[in-house]
Amino acid sequence: MSKIYKAIDIIDGLPTFEKPLNEILSEVKRNGGIKTLDPLEFITAQQRRWYKGICLRGLSEWNGDTVDEWDLQLKDKCNGVELLKKIPITLTLFGQEVTVNRLTVKGVGKRKMMQFIENILSYAITNDLPVTPPDKELRK
Repeated sequence: MSKIYKAIDIIDGLPTFEKPLNEILSEVKRNGGIKTLDPLEFITAQQRRWYKGICLRGLSEWNGDTVDEWDLQLKDKCNGVELLKKIPITLTLFGQEVTVNRLTVKGVGKRKMMQFIENILSYAITNDLPVTPPDKELRK
């Protein structure tokens, strides 16, 4: 899995990180790369990481349902159709092609992802689910 390092500050036009830059660069794998994110992209990347890595994984460990089952349930119960990106997928069922939409958090903007997170937290409180809220910076 890729790692995201947040720039702590910009000094003399150069970012400073939690770890020395040479350590970060030493972790780059052959044919790998480094991507620079603007602040908005960074927050949305962190929101997605919270959803997939903390929320879904935590719920899966809590009751044994798979991450994919929780993903479907939360997208259904927390306004996923209105907030998330739709990717059309064509399937063949009984010899006929059918196009359905798959919901994804990839490419969703900060505001819609924030609203989706708030909906998840409300759903978790209402249904007594053990969901750890993300950092406040991801909910602004």
